[in-house]
Amino acid sequence: MLSWFSLQVARQVTRIASSLQRPIRISLLMLLLATFCSGCTQIEIPQRLLSSRRQSNVDFAVQVTAAETPGVYRVSGQADLPNRTQLTVAAVRYLYPKAPAVATGAEPTYAILDYRLVQVERGEWNTQLNLWKVAADGRYQEEWQIDQQRLGLQWQPDDNVVFLATLTPIERLAKLEQQLARRGRRFASGTVLSTAEGQRYAQAHQLLSVALPTGSTTPPPPRPEAHNYGWGDRYLIPQEPQNPTQLQRPAERITTAPRRPEELLR
Repeated sequence: MLSWFSLQVARQVTRIASSLQRPIRISLLMLLLATFCSGCTQIEIPQRLLSSRRQSNVDFAVQVTAAETPGVYRVSGQADLPNRTQLTVAAVRYLYPKAPAVATGAEPTYAILDYRLVQVERGEWNTQLNLWKVAADGRYQEEWQIDQQRLGLQWQPDDNVVFLATLTPIERLAKLEQQLARRGRRFASGTVLSTAEGQRYAQAHQLLSVALPTGSTTPPPPRPEAHNYGWGDRYLIPQEPQNPTQLQRPAERITTAPRRPEELLR
């Protein structure tokens, strides 16, 4: 460390150097720096400070359990993230074209069975996903099963369903990473991914074997969008509702004003 005398000399030399020409001033300052540093000793950083700089992984995982109701699954997780961090939780099943559809050029795709928006509160989050829908004939089916006949394709579903938890505001991932870094935390390797457009997002998942729906129930009422895309029979003129109030003509005039000319017969 520099003594008080050395600091005073440095200030005086700096003041004198400011009045000299630039090449001479630079040489003088470099000489001063070399002189003082030659007497300095190397300062060692304590090992406990070095270890505190090491970042640990964020606890970001998905746990899935089947609920009592068929087709319903509880999805939860521990997330060492700030409160009110929004997550999109979804259940996805991958679909593969069957042999006749291969000739049409169909490629593997996926179906989002259900999704929910949740928020992290006190390091935890949880929600429920309902993977089953009710077809027009009352059978329990997944969404893609209801639509495949309309699409004219036959799909072979994967045996597993992927349950995903994704950080919704992908444009603010860098800001969130900075907040976590100040706390000595970071996302684990493989958690942060990128879209085809280069947008980064964090995601955790769990794979679970889920059988296709079985059984049936009462058929649902027809959906408006199923008939003429929700417009209905537009050629039919809807009937006007009857006026619930009975209107009666008063027996006599209820004003003392003189009659106006347009009220008289002509």
